[in-house]
Amino acid sequence: MPIVYLEPGDFNTFQVQRILDFLNRATSARQLDRDIEFPGEPDIGVRLGQRLLDAREALGGRFTDIAQVRAIRLIGPERFTEICVAALGLDPRRWVELFFGANPMATPTETGLGVSLDVLPQPAWRGQPLAVTVRVRDHGGTPRAGVAVTVQTGIGRLVYMFGFTRIEGAAVTVLTGGDGAARLELVTPPREPLSDVQQAALEFALTRLDATATDPLKLEAEFRALAADYALERNYNLRRAIDIHVREFRETMIESLNPGRWRLEWPVDSALLQADAVDADGGGSSAARAVRTVAWKNWIGAWLEFHADALREGTQLADAFAGAAGGKGAAVIGDLLLEARRFVALQPGRAAEWLGTREIAAAARDLVGGDLERLDPAARAAVLTEFEVAAGGVRPTTFGSYTLVAHASADLSERINAVEAAGKLDAEHLRGVLADIDQRAALMDERARGIEALAESVRRDRLAVDEQLTRLDTRIDQFDTQFGQFTTQIGQFNNQIGQFNTQITQFNTQLGQFGTQLNQFNTRVAQFDSQFSQFSTNLTRFNADLATFNTNRTALTTRIDGLQSDLQTVRLDVRNLGGGGIR
Repeated sequence: MPIVYLEPGDFNTFQVQRILDFLNRATSARQLDRDIEFPGEPDIGVRLGQRLLDAREALGGRFTDIAQVRAIRLIGPERFTEICVAALGLDPRRWVELFFGANPMATPTETGLGVSLDVLPQPAWRGQPLAVTVRVRDHGGTPRAGVAVTVQTGIGRLVYMFGFTRIEGAAVTVLTGGDGAARLELVTPPREPLSDVQQAALEFALTRLDATATDPLKLEAEFRALAADYALERNYNLRRAIDIHVREFRETMIESLNPGRWRLEWPVDSALLQADAVDADGGGSSAARAVRTVAWKNWIGAWLEFHADALREGTQLADAFAGAAGGKGAAVIGDLLLEARRFVALQPGRAAEWLGTREIAAAARDLVGGDLERLDPAARAAVLTEFEVAAGGVRPTTFGSYTLVAHASADLSERINAVEAAGKLDAEHLRGVLADIDQRAALMDERARGIEALAESVRRDRLAVDEQLTRLDTRIDQFDTQFGQFTTQIGQFNNQIGQFNTQITQFNTQLGQFGTQLNQFNTRVAQFDSQFSQFSTNLTRFNADLATFNTNRTALTTRIDGLQSDLQTVRLDVRNLGGGGIR
C-alpha cells in the first residue's frame, strides 16, 4: 500500500463514529481478519483482531475514541490506516484519492461526492406536493454538511424554506445540513392559486385514493365517495379546490366527445428532476449529479365520469323529462325547461353545474330522438324545433333569453293560426285573443318573477354562506400563518438542536480523548507510585544502613579516642624514660 498513513486527527466526527461503530459491531477476531483486507498486503491476522477485542473489553465493551484504537500495542501507523480505510468502506486501491482528493498532504476535500434524490410520494396525484430530499455523501458513505446543491425541475415549482425565507422557482440552490441532507417541496399549482385551507382539504381527500391503482375502474367506489364529499355543504374548501382544478380541463374532459376513456386509463404528467453539487455561490461546474423522473396521475377525468354516473342515478332526469313532456301545445317547452333548471340548480359547485349542463344536453338529445308520437302535433313540433337548443341555455337562475322569446313567439303564432283557420278575424274576437294573450303573458311574467325571486333567495343564501365561509377562511388562514411561523420556529429549533448535538458529539470526542489521556496519566501515576514505593523501601534500607554506619562510626571514634589517649600516655612514658637516662 502507499506509504501514506492516517492519524486520529485526520477524521471528522462522522468518520470517527463510523470507524468506532465498525469496531464495536465486531463479534470475533476472524470477522475482523476477514473484513480488514488489503490486496497484496498481509492480512491483519486473528491475533491482532483478538488484541482489538481484548482492548475493547478492557475499556468497558466499547471503543469511545479513535485514539484508543491507535494506542493499542502493535497497532502501528500502517495497521491503524488499514483498519480505518476498511471501516469507511473505501476502495483499498484508491483510498488515498477518495479520502484526500488525490493530495495526501491536504485535508479531505469535496471531491468524490455522491448526490442522491428521494421523492415521496411516487406516483402522486395531480395537486399533491412532492417531498424532495437531496442527500450528499462522499464515496466512503460519510454525510457532507454545507454543500451547495442546485435542484431544477421541468414541471411545477420547487419550494425551499431557509429560516424565515421562502425560496421558490423552477431551480433553487440549497445547502445540506448536519446529516448531509436538504429538504424541499415540488408543487404543481393550478393557474388560479388555492388558499392554504383549500390545498389542505384537497390533499386530505386525495390521500384516500390509492395512487398505485392500475386503472380508474379499480377506484370507482373511492371516486363516488369523493363525489359525495364534494356535494356536502360543509366541504366548501374542498369544492372550491376541485372546481379550480376541473376548470383547467373543462374543455378536454367535460366537453370531450369521447369521455368514456377517462374510466380506463390515467393521464400521466412526468418531469425530470435534477440535482447538482456546485460551488457555495450556486455556480461553477457540477461535482456530482443525480437525476430522477417524477410522475403525477391526473384523477380529474375519472372523478368527473363517476360523478356523472352518480348524478344520473340520483335524479332520474330522463324520467322527469318524460313526465314534463305530457303537456299540451308549445307550453310543454316551459315545463321541460323548468325540470332542467331545477336539476342544474340542485348541483353544488361549478364542476357539478358543468356536469349537470352536459347531462341536460344528453337527456334532451335522447328525448328529441325518441318516440314523440304520444305528444300532440303542436307539442311535438315545439320539442323537435326548440327544446334541444333551448336546453343548452339553462342555468341555475335562468331559462335563457332565447327560450323565453321562442316560447312566446311560438305561442302567439299558434293562436293567430288558430284564429285565421276559423275565419274569426272580427275586432271583438281579436280583442278576446289579445286579452287571452295578455293573460298568458301575465301568467308567464308571474312565473318568471317567482323563479327570479327563488333564484334571488338562493343567491342571497349562497352569498350569506360564502360570507361566513370567507370569514372562516380568514380565521383559518390566520391560524395557518401562525402555525407556519410556529413550524418555522420549530425548524430553527431543530437546526439548533442538530448543531447542539454536533457540539455534544465533538465534546464527547474530546471527552473521550481526555479520558484516554487520563487513563495514560493514571497508568503513569501508578508506575510512579510503584517506583516511589520501591524507592521508599530502598530509602528505608539506606536509612537503616546509615544508622548502623553511624553507630559503628561512633564506636570507632570512641576506640580511636581511646587509642589516641593511650598513645599520649605512651609518649609521656617514653619521654620520662628518656629524661632519666640523660641525667
